[in-house]
Amino acid sequence: MEKICKFIDFKYFKNVAVIFGIFTVCLLLLLGFNVDYIPENSLLENIQLIALVAGFILCLKAKNHKVLFRFGAMVIFLMFMRELSYGRCIFCQMPDNPHMFYPWSHYKYGWLAHVIVGIYIACAFLYAIINKIWIDIKDVFAKVRFPFLDLIMMAFLTVMQLLGEKTLDSTVLEETAEFSLYCAIFALVYYYYKRTSVLECNSTKE
Repeated sequence: MEKICKFIDFKYFKNVAVIFGIFTVCLLLLLGFNVDYIPENSLLENIQLIALVAGFILCLKAKNHKVLFRFGAMVIFLMFMRELSYGRCIFCQMPDNPHMFYPWSHYKYGWLAHVIVGIYIACAFLYAIINKIWIDIKDVFAKVRFPFLDLIMMAFLTVMQLLGEKTLDSTVLEETAEFSLYCAIFALVYYYYKRTSVLECNSTKE
């Protein structure tokens, strides 16, 4: 347990309060304006994509620990595609409702979409294994400890998202929590991107 704690930072960081503030303000605003349903392909869902794209770009820009950051980019890209229902939000809109989409089963070869997603996930994990990503993870966490409160915040937002989707049937809570979660992911990527870049610059100067 003591060895694990060496890689964890229990300090408070402002971004945790910012993310919680985003979640609270968005939720209160939507409830204050009596919004009780957020449809697919709506404004809030599209704004979610901005946070994912920003995190994806940062991962690709990283000049050190590329294995970890590139794997992170692959995961974020998968999340981005999931938000688009792997293309259904673009190509499968129903003609009489822009917020409703035909399921993949509606199309003759729609099942191929699930196969392609499965192959992509397998390739991403294969990339991580071949390049021994655990070495990169250990090295990064040894230099920059993992912020524990960020993990707690992301776990809280995940619970809120699942609560809205599975239990309360509240798209307002679901989408607000999801947007905040994506912001938290971007904040975590930025945190490691910035810290590892600074450490790399300092070691180069020395």
